[in-house]
Amino acid sequence: MWLLTDSIYIGLIQAAPLILATMGFTLIYYLNGFINVTYAENITFGAYFASVFQTFLGFGFFVSIVPAVLLAGLFSVLTFVCVFRPAMARGVGPTEMIILSVGLSFFFRYGATLVFGNNPYFLENANPQYWTVLGKGITDTQVAALTLVAVVTIGLLFFIYRTRWGEMMRALANNRDLAEASGIDPARVSMLIWFIAGAAGGLAGIFFGVFALVTPLMGWNMILIIIMLSIVGGIGSVRGALIASVAAGILTAAITLVSQPLYAEIILLLVFIGVLRLRWKRA
Repeated sequence: MWLLTDSIYIGLIQAAPLILATMGFTLIYYLNGFINVTYAENITFGAYFASVFQTFLGFGFFVSIVPAVLLAGLFSVLTFVCVFRPAMARGVGPTEMIILSVGLSFFFRYGATLVFGNNPYFLENANPQYWTVLGKGITDTQVAALTLVAVVTIGLLFFIYRTRWGEMMRALANNRDLAEASGIDPARVSMLIWFIAGAAGGLAGIFFGVFALVTPLMGWNMILIIIMLSIVGGIGSVRGALIASVAAGILTAAITLVSQPLYAEIILLLVFIGVLRLRWKRA
C-alpha cells in the first residue's frame, strides 16, 4: 500500500511541469502538424527568464513567474512569426519543418550558452513553507506547481472545447482551406495558440528549474519524453497529454522507489513502444 500511495504522491509532483510542457507541445503539434523541437528551448528560456528576474532584479520566486511566463509566450510567438510561418507559407513540408526546428533549437541553445554560460543557475524559493498533507510533507512550491497545473489544464480544456477561439483552432487543424474560406484568420489564431503553448512551456521550465537546476540543456533533455507523451496521448488531445503525463510520472516514481532511475527510464520507454504498437495494430 505504501508503494502505491508514495508513487501517486511523488509521481504527481514530478509530473506537474511535465504535464504543462506536454500540453503546450500538443497544441502546436495539433495546429501545425509538425514536431516542434524548438519547444525545448521555450522550456529552457522560461527558467532563464525567471532566474534573471530573481537573481538580477531581486524579484521573489512567485513574483518572477508572471513576467517570465509572458516572455516565454512572446518568445514562442516570435519563433512562429519570424521562422515557422514564413516556412509554412512557402510550402515547406512536415519533415523539413522538423529539421528546421532542430536547427533553430541548436541556435537558441548555443545562444543561451553564450549569454548565460555553462554554469547552472539556481532558481529557488527563498522562504519555502512546509506542510503535512495525509502524513506526507509538501512545500508551497510543490503546491503551487500542482495548483497551476490544475488551473491551466481546466483553462485549456475550456478554451479548446467551449470557446470560439478553440473552435477556430480545431477548424484550422482539421481543414485549413475550409477554415480560411469560412472567414477564420489563421495568423491571429496561430499566434494566440503559440503564445499559450509557449507560456505553458515557460511555466513548465520554471518548475523544472526550481526542482533541479537551470542549464542550457534542461529543455533538450526533456523534449524526447514530451514528444513521446504527446504521441501516446493522441495528437491534439489535451486530455490525452494529461493522462499520459500523469501515468508516466506515477510509473517512473513507482519503479524508482524499488530500483534505480535508469531502470525507470528504460521501462517507461518500453511501455511507450508497446502502447504505440498496439495503437498501430488497431489502426
